[in-house]
Amino acid sequence: MKNLFIAMILLIIASLIAPKFIGDTVQAEYKLRIDKLNESHAISVNSSTFSRNWFNGMSTVELTVVLDNDEIDNITVIIEESLSFGPVIFTDEGVKFGLSHSQANVNIKGLDSEVSNFIHNKIHLSTLLTYTKGLVSTIIVDEFTTEVDGNTLTSAKAVGLFTFENENRLYGDFTWPGLKTTTRDAKVVVSNVTLSLDQTLIAGDYYQGNAITTGGFDFTIAAINVNDLAGNKALALEGLLFSALSTVANDLMEIKMNYRADKIIAAGQSLEKANLSIVFNDLNIKVMQELNELMTELSADALDMFNAENMDKISVLSAKLLADQPTIKVTDLSVQTPEGKIESSMEVTVDKNTYDPSNITSIMQALKVKANGKAPTPFVVKLGLMPMVQMYIDQGLVIQQDQEVSFILDFSQGQLSVNNKVIPL
Repeated sequence: MKNLFIAMILLIIASLIAPKFIGDTVQAEYKLRIDKLNESHAISVNSSTFSRNWFNGMSTVELTVVLDNDEIDNITVIIEESLSFGPVIFTDEGVKFGLSHSQANVNIKGLDSEVSNFIHNKIHLSTLLTYTKGLVSTIIVDEFTTEVDGNTLTSAKAVGLFTFENENRLYGDFTWPGLKTTTRDAKVVVSNVTLSLDQTLIAGDYYQGNAITTGGFDFTIAAINVNDLAGNKALALEGLLFSALSTVANDLMEIKMNYRADKIIAAGQSLEKANLSIVFNDLNIKVMQELNELMTELSADALDMFNAENMDKISVLSAKLLADQPTIKVTDLSVQTPEGKIESSMEVTVDKNTYDPSNITSIMQALKVKANGKAPTPFVVKLGLMPMVQMYIDQGLVIQQDQEVSFILDFSQGQLSVNNKVIPL
């Protein structure tokens, strides 16, 4: 019993003393991250302060996001964080274990008071600095209703949880049940928006904005419905998805991208299973990193981006990228209509032996494109396009057979042919 009592006393003493030393670590970590941000071409840190007590502290950072656009002013952001030091931290979200926990207030200069108040009162950002110096951030946007010029909008509460781990992995999820808006002409409902990602850094730097990552990304919207005030459906989209997945083998990257809509109702048409799948193959990650670094440098001087010297640099790196014979494939561009399926595909390559880096126009001779597509004739007739399509059929550019119209396209060595018919360029 005596040993247990002594252990409890030691634990309490350690808990009281530890925040002092943890505060030193947190302050050093904040300075390190601010220095990394300041090295970015896109962000300039104007000022930063860090004040510290025994158990808590305050960090204030003012930074400017450089947009390199003469028509849009740069954005200046002030981030104020109230910090509590570990090892055990009591927060509004419950008990946390880590080096520190912060609650942030974000202010953007130049915004009107209504927008500023919304950001201050409705958007909540908190971050846990873990024992391994990772960041676990929670983003909450409260439910709200607003009315402007007779138009009303109600948005549900949105929640995001993202983790930045070991300076090289970013993963998390964002969920938003959606919104409802009513205007003088229509009612719009957006339902169940989700975002999830899991990205691992393989080259570049997150702070520099030139990161190259592998992993997945998914963005979905369950439905978007637009009805007029009488209840008639003007537009309906269901099962919307945008996803991307990148992998690397032997320093060559493959990126798969997919856009999908399970159902589309618009302009009197009802379509299903609309799909676009694109694959980028054999992209050399070392060359991509060089291109990333070059484009980051060029973005800092937009006026001279396309001068002769920079175009020479881009041409040289393009030739290095083509050495591995990368390809772009549209593996599936299709949609299901009541009359049948419309579908097409395409593959694009560039012959590395034909492309001359010193003559950028040689890309036309080096470019190779193969594509094909088909559609049900009754669908073309229903849209009233058959007279125009018939003209192409007569010219041999479209083939009609068994209630289907189709084409095969080939572009190689600067020459275009459609259905084996050469088209002068």
